[in-house]
Amino acid sequence: MNIFRNMLCMARRFKTATALNFLGLVIAFATCYVLWTQVDYARNYNKCIPESQRVYRLEGKMGADANWGANMSRGVIDLISNMPEVEMLGYMNSFANDAYFTVNGSEVKGQIMQMNGRLFEVAGAKCLSGKLSFLTEQGGKDGGVVIPASLAMRAFGEVNVAGRYIKGQRDSVQVCGVYEDFPENSSINNYAYMGLGDVLKDNFSNWNYVCYVRLHQGVDSEKIQAAFSQKVREEILRLEMSSEGIDKLTDEELEEFNKNFDRYMGKQAYRLTPVLETYFSGVDSHEDKGNPAMMFVLQLACLLVIVIAAINFLNFTLAQSPMRVKSINTRLVLGEGLGRLRLNLIGESVLISVIACLIAIGLCALLARYPTDMLQGSIAIGDHRLFVIALLMLAVVVGLVAGVYPAKFATSFPPALALKGSFGLTPKGRKLRTGLVCLQLFISLLMVTYISILYLQSHYIYNSDYGYDKDEVVYANIAPMMDKRTAIRSELLQLSGVKAVSFSNFVLGTSDTYMGWGRGDDDHNIIFSSFPVDWQYLRTMGIEVVEGRDFREYDGDVYIINEAARKQWDWVKMDQPLLTNDLPVVGVCKDVRFTSARHDRATPMAFIVMGEKYKDWGDRLIIANIRIAANVDKVQMRKQINDLLHKFENSERVETRFLDQTLEDLYQDEFRFVRQVLIFSSICLIITLIGVFCMTMFETEYRRKEIGIRKVMGSSTGEVLLMLCSRYNWLLILSFVLAAPVAWYIGQQWLQSFAERTPIYWWLFPLALLVVAIVTMLTVVIQSWRAANENPVNSIKNE
Repeated sequence: MNIFRNMLCMARRFKTATALNFLGLVIAFATCYVLWTQVDYARNYNKCIPESQRVYRLEGKMGADANWGANMSRGVIDLISNMPEVEMLGYMNSFANDAYFTVNGSEVKGQIMQMNGRLFEVAGAKCLSGKLSFLTEQGGKDGGVVIPASLAMRAFGEVNVAGRYIKGQRDSVQVCGVYEDFPENSSINNYAYMGLGDVLKDNFSNWNYVCYVRLHQGVDSEKIQAAFSQKVREEILRLEMSSEGIDKLTDEELEEFNKNFDRYMGKQAYRLTPVLETYFSGVDSHEDKGNPAMMFVLQLACLLVIVIAAINFLNFTLAQSPMRVKSINTRLVLGEGLGRLRLNLIGESVLISVIACLIAIGLCALLARYPTDMLQGSIAIGDHRLFVIALLMLAVVVGLVAGVYPAKFATSFPPALALKGSFGLTPKGRKLRTGLVCLQLFISLLMVTYISILYLQSHYIYNSDYGYDKDEVVYANIAPMMDKRTAIRSELLQLSGVKAVSFSNFVLGTSDTYMGWGRGDDDHNIIFSSFPVDWQYLRTMGIEVVEGRDFREYDGDVYIINEAARKQWDWVKMDQPLLTNDLPVVGVCKDVRFTSARHDRATPMAFIVMGEKYKDWGDRLIIANIRIAANVDKVQMRKQINDLLHKFENSERVETRFLDQTLEDLYQDEFRFVRQVLIFSSICLIITLIGVFCMTMFETEYRRKEIGIRKVMGSSTGEVLLMLCSRYNWLLILSFVLAAPVAWYIGQQWLQSFAERTPIYWWLFPLALLVVAIVTMLTVVIQSWRAANENPVNSIKNE
């Protein structure tokens, strides 16, 4: 009870300082918890998969200079499935399609993908209704569909729906089973899945599938990789020799065949990447979004926010100590034991810290009810019980750190001496407090500078030159009405605000991977990204052709390559085939940012107008790209385009989007991280200012007599304020000198994840210092103003 009484007594005496200090602790603990959930989200990626330490993703690359990719061919997958070291494997398409499902007249939107049924076993899917297998091995609608519980609830209002039918775009499909949704931090998405059947079976050229492999217990993945690469080589050699009619080749032709085959296959490679490491590998741009630099900063932020709050708390209890010396030593004179007295003082600090932590946990529980796109995964208390316990233990440690030294200091004076006069901190104690404030300013300057670097990169990503007019283009996926493309183009061009219309296979710049093509002849082997378009595409997008010509209306089976490809392929001539038996190159365009800024735009790519040679591939131009004229209300224009497209589809499934907004969505993880760091930096600065405010308040309390004497001797209010502020100037400069190189280093590490990045400008550092200095000095002036203007007679008389 003494602990509670003493706490309330000090709180009443120093209402503002106590409230601010307590608020700082609550904010710090809540921030630490939320940030740690983000770290936990990334660290536990794919841990939901049973036996995850034995599960790998099969990856490959098509050449020595090519990047590793997560896409495999079914021929390669079938080979590894027959290896004795493999316990089981499953695979799925590397892309999903938007789908609209209708049940009892109500339509719900989802995504659908093809897979083989064993992927559910590898991933450890939990069946809630029916069976997680398809009706037939043929795949497609005849094999039925397996759906996640979330889709079942939206479509049927219940989970137990196996055997019922759900209508797709054209036909009704039987629901074979319902699986429990995978957590958000899993490589297996909560899509509706259909069977693959025999599509592209035994095919080695179409790399369209992502494969997950579970090895038997004790198998060395390094050894199986070497054996597998050799097995792939031997099988492809067998198939090639069979197709070439090897028995009919002369010795010279056979030697030439083997030489060409070795040159091609010698550049291919395969590996098994542990599924627990794929998130940070960056191989699959759609799934592998982990960034080690981000994780380091978030973990560091968890530590720093607690450190800065603990410093505040320690400074607060240190500042209180001289004012409590008389009351504490009075209790000693009255017979209270020294050990018990010290324990009571330490207990006060621990109790305050634990109460602040409990309130912070309660606030986080409340926040968990309101999902936000600024956070990944769940922040619910029930999902992070171990960390809640750890946080409470950390609160005890913070209380001990803030209570031990002040308790020892306040009880270190002889009782007779302590009862006679007033006390301030010893020189040693003042140095400790000054050092702690310096550390707080260091952390604040570090984070303000760092967030400035992040903001510069965000601004650079969005405002730098993309090589095409992203701000003038809207697009729509018109897959349901591709047969009406000519009519759609004609009617769109009749709208007064539409300048041009074209069609493409993909949305430019919205992915890090498109169609990767490998081509070779006797002299060259090349790898590049292929981007199918119509003949008006480059004009619509505003892409400049710098050599040769643009596409023409009756072109078919021709390339326009980018400048990067032109530099690497120095043998290329305009209107000549790229390679023997390949398509002709008719032009060269400027390098455009066809992937995200994470990758270098100076990578070979080609726009292609497909013709007779690729007629078996079907019509792939499902994206309508509409260029809006300048000085037109783009929002209103988008609405008109939407209305027109809905007339063709007779529904609202087709949605027109601004290209620049979609490009911004491509960096949602980076922008989310920037917002998180911005909030954290603001919290650090606020907690630091709380510390400066409290320190200045107690400082002016201790120096009231000095201030009064200076006023009597003729000092003005401004001179008194300058005296109180001057000590912070040196603290700010010292903190800045220490923080600037650290901020530059961690900022540089984060920028390394971008191939195209902003320079770190020198003026950024003094600007950060100026911002922190202004808010710090304002805090000192506001708190010191009353003491500097007080009647000096009152100060001297009270002393």
